[in-house]
Amino acid sequence: MGIERLFEPPTLGQPVPVAPGILWLRLPLPFALDHINVWLIEEAHQYTLVDTGAGLPNVAALWEDIEQTLFAHKPLGRIIVTHAHPDHIGMAGPLARKHGVQVHMSSAEYFMARGLCANLPGFDAHSLATFMASHGLAHEEKAEETQKARGGLFARLVPEPPLSFQRIQHGDELIIGNQTWRCMAGFGHSPEHISLVCESLGVMISGDMLLPTISTNVSVYAIEPEGNPLLAFLKSVQAMATLPDRLMVLPSHGVPFKGIHDRCAQLLRHHDHRLNELLDALKAQPLSARQAISVLFKREMDGHQMSFAMGEAVAHLHYLWRKGLAQRTQQNGVWVFEATPEAL
Repeated sequence: MGIERLFEPPTLGQPVPVAPGILWLRLPLPFALDHINVWLIEEAHQYTLVDTGAGLPNVAALWEDIEQTLFAHKPLGRIIVTHAHPDHIGMAGPLARKHGVQVHMSSAEYFMARGLCANLPGFDAHSLATFMASHGLAHEEKAEETQKARGGLFARLVPEPPLSFQRIQHGDELIIGNQTWRCMAGFGHSPEHISLVCESLGVMISGDMLLPTISTNVSVYAIEPEGNPLLAFLKSVQAMATLPDRLMVLPSHGVPFKGIHDRCAQLLRHHDHRLNELLDALKAQPLSARQAISVLFKREMDGHQMSFAMGEAVAHLHYLWRKGLAQRTQQNGVWVFEATPEAL
C-alpha cells in the first residue's frame, strides 16, 4: 500500500476538519522542527483537546483567538496530553486553569513533567552536562552550546505545569463524542506515551510515536543513565504494526497519513540499518557516543540538535551493549564501546 499523504498543512492557528468531529490545529515551534499538530474532538456540549503546544507567547495568542471563536460556541471540556515533552504539555496548565478542566495523561509522563519543570537534581543542566561529558561531549565547542540549548529549556517552554491530573493508562477506553477511544501506551520516546485509537472512526492520534517521514527521537537521559529505550521503542513499533492498516494516522509532526503497516516496517528497517552501521564501526575501532554521532548522522547540527543526537547515539550503543554485541569501558571518565568477540 505504501504511505499515503492525506492533507496539505493548514495555516498556523486555523482549525481544519480531517475526520468527522475532528479538527486539526497546527501551532508554531521555535526549532528546526517548526510546528506541532494538536487535535480538537467535538462532543455534544464541549471540545476535547489532545496536546496543547508549547507555553510561548505566540502560541498563547493563538489560543486566545481560538477561545474567542471556536470556544465561544462550545467550551473546552477536557485536555488529553500524549506525553510530557514541552510542545505537547506546554499550554496544558494555563488552558486547564482558565477553562476549569482536568488534564488527562499517564502518571509517568505527569511526574516526569513536574520534575523537569522544577529543574530538580537529575533533571537540571548540571546533570545533563555531567551525563554528556561521561559520553564524550566535553571540552569542545558544542558542549557549552548544547548545554545552554537544553539546560532549563523545559521550564522555559512549560512555565505553568498542570497542578493536578487524571490518570490514563494502556488499555483504558475513553468515550469522546459518543465514540470509544482506546489508550495505547508506547515507550522509548518518553516514559509512558499514550496514543489514542478509535476504530469506529478509523483514526489513530499517534502523538510522537508514529510520524510519517521522520523517526521520533529515542534518547538515554541523565535520570536513567543506563536505560535501553531503543529496545522499548522497537517493541512499541511492533505493537503498533498489529493495528488495522486502514486507520488514518494523525501525527504530532508532519501530515495525516495512511499506511501504518508500511510505516512501522520502515521504522524497524531504519533502526536495524543504523544498528548494523554502528556495530560495523565498533568492529573497526572503539567509539564514545560523541564519536558515534558521525556514524549515525551525516549532517552538521546546532546545540539543540546535538543534544538529541547525543541521547540517540547513547541509546543505540546501549541497545548493542545490552544485547551482548558491544562492551563498554570507562577511559578518562568517558564511556567507550567496542564490539564483543561474539559480534566479530
